[in-house]
Amino acid sequence: MRTLAHFRPIEDNEKNKNPSATEPLNSRTNKLLFAFRLYDLDRDDKISRDELLQVLRMMVGVNISDEKLGSIADRTIQEADTNGDGYISFNEFIMVLEKANVVQNQ
Repeated sequence: MRTLAHFRPIEDNEKNKNPSATEPLNSRTNKLLFAFRLYDLDRDDKISRDELLQVLRMMVGVNISDEKLGSIADRTIQEADTNGDGYISFNEFIMVLEKANVVQNQ
């Protein structure tokens, strides 16, 4: 139920809630954090190339070669990694998704 609660649309009365209350599971930040954790397999608060490759393999199976998946992972890290450490942090993840406007489509 906790997992599904992330996907519940935010109702108007929830948008005007007391700001000192804890953030609901379906808040924008918690939705992004949920998605980030799907990629951050070792829970070290960053997405590595290997983690990205593992998730891509789970998503596409054997339909794409390892070489192409590696290229996709490299390009994704290169585009998202603004501080040059070779990983995607949560803040970098947020910036990439804001460009795609993914979260706004409830």
